[in-house]
Formats: sequence, structure tokens, C-alpha cells
Amino acid sequence: GTTDLFGNCTLHHSGTSAAAPEAAGVFALALEANPKLSWRDLQHLIVLTSKRNHLHDNQNRHNWTINGAGLEFNHLFGYGVLDAGDIVKLAKGWKAVPTRFHCIAGEIKR
Repeated sequence: GTTDLFGNCTLHHSGTSAAAPEAAGVFALALEANPKLSWRDLQHLIVLTSKRNHLHDNQNRHNWTINGAGLEFNHLFGYGVLDAGDIVKLAKGWKAVPTRFHCIAGEIKR
């Protein structure tokens, strides 16, 4: 257990206070499996291995949609729940994504 906002013991630890350290642990496992991963590689691994599970919007305002890459996405839940096992499995044989392409617009001459 842990303590809640009021200093009481609880077994229901959730929200960003729980998600951030959990995600950091999953990323550490991925980096242990493949220390050459970049931040961009991790982004790709997260998107490709996350699971929708039973996430749903109780108010039905944000439905799951298929994005341009053919992946399910939700504006409340992103790509879903991290899957530590799958992210580590994919990380082991991962080939680095190319460096980020950054476009710079030209000047407007007046």
C-alpha cells in the first residue's frame, strides 16, 4: 500500500502519481534490453506495443479511432496501456529509427 492525499493508508494508488514511476520502470526495462535506444525509439516502441484493454470514456465523447498509420488512438487514453513484456521483447531486436527530419521554413521578404 501507500498513503493517499490525506495521509491515510490506501491500496488504490492511481493517476499520474502512479503512472509516471510505472512508465519510468517500463522504459528502464526496455533500455536494459537494448541500451542503444534513443528517445525516438522509445516513442515508437510505446506506440507499437500499447494495448487498448478495457479503456473507455464513460461519457462517450472520445471514441477510439484509427489514425493515418492504422493504429488505434483515443484523445483520453492515447495509444492505451503500456505493455512491459511486449516493449522489452520488441526492444531486444529493435533497429534505430532514422534521425528526426526537421523542416525550417524560409524567410518572408518584405
